[in-house]
Amino acid sequence: MVKLNKLVLLILILMMILPLMADGIKSELQNSIDKIKAPDEIKVFLISMIPIFELRGSIPIGIHKYDLSYWSVIPISIFGNMVPIFFILLFFDFVTKLCYKVPIFKKILEAIFARTRKKSQVIKKYEEIGLMLFVAIPLPITGAWTGSLAAYLFGLRFWKSILFIFLGVLIAATVVSFLTSLKWLGAIIAALAFMVVFVSNSIKKRRSNM
Repeated sequence: MVKLNKLVLLILILMMILPLMADGIKSELQNSIDKIKAPDEIKVFLISMIPIFELRGSIPIGIHKYDLSYWSVIPISIFGNMVPIFFILLFFDFVTKLCYKVPIFKKILEAIFARTRKKSQVIKKYEEIGLMLFVAIPLPITGAWTGSLAAYLFGLRFWKSILFIFLGVLIAATVVSFLTSLKWLGAIIAALAFMVVFVSNSIKKRRSNM
């Protein structure tokens, strides 16, 4: 029983640190999912549950790689993106207390918490509305996973967090679907948006260090 608890705890920690890992992990995960003998809709669902993909990855992959329709990919991606959020908000407090008993897990969690607090000041300032906007922006540093962690850290209420994360996911699905429909132009727009955010954050860091 103790070994099983440790295994579950390790899996949860690995799932939490996945967003911090290199793009090479994305390729390995994608290849692993592609090898699964299951309908493409199931693969889209699995991709949308993974923190480094979420629906910003599952929608374009489902449309352009698996040749599925928007009408099937979008609801599957939204549902898949929301499934882990219930468990994060329900059980994260319990998992945190367990992790804090293990020094290495405590250090990992503290690093994740510090990063999340730094990236989610809009949630601290505007609470539920800020949470919705944070989740709605389909960038690598945002999303339902990070948003749910931020909601936990800032003590937002469970059902309000669920509602506003869901609204953010709906907005993100709309944005990602629109960019996906533009194909290469959409990819260019997304890349430019990411560059603007990256440069803006770099400038802010330099100013704060001066």
